[in-house]
Amino acid sequence: MNRSMCPGQDTRYWRPDDIFNVPCASCGTSIEFFKDDASRRCPKCSARIQNPRLTMGCAQWCEHARECLGYDPKAAAEGADDQSVADRIILAIRRKFGEGSPALEQAVKAHDRARHQLKTGGANPGIVIPAVLMLEFTDGRGEADAADGDRELTGIKSILKDAGVAATALDEVCGIIASYRAGNVIDSPEFRAVKNSYLS
Repeated sequence: MNRSMCPGQDTRYWRPDDIFNVPCASCGTSIEFFKDDASRRCPKCSARIQNPRLTMGCAQWCEHARECLGYDPKAAAEGADDQSVADRIILAIRRKFGEGSPALEQAVKAHDRARHQLKTGGANPGIVIPAVLMLEFTDGRGEADAADGDRELTGIKSILKDAGVAATALDEVCGIIASYRAGNVIDSPEFRAVKNSYLS
């Protein structure tokens, strides 16, 4: 759709404060946002940051919003809480392993794969995103030993709680992680999305 056809989204009609900078919640880098950007990825640390001042205007009800903006504004608003949880988990990974670490790079890639998987299948992002990130957080770094599996799951729950994951979701997230590692299969859209995200 031609932006000139929609005054609400045409930047010629915007006020100066409709384009603004937001500091990255992970590394502090300044990120430029337009008022209708749902989120942007930090150019320094690759964390995806939600727009704290998202303004949809007519896109809240317009049937052509997806074509005009390139995304569904209603879906973007519904996913805001899940996105902030992901950012906090990624921040925990950054603090533990350091900037530029393989663990951080893998976590960011896993998060992107999980979001792609969530476009189909009807899985709950509040379960899938934390499970995928925590698999990347622990696998391949000497922390997935079965001998201390219970202690590790306790540590995972602590990180998830700090990140804001709902208490009702903690057991399901940990159950998916444990089942995936044991080679077991759970017949749920969440498990399938985690498996596909992690293997893709």
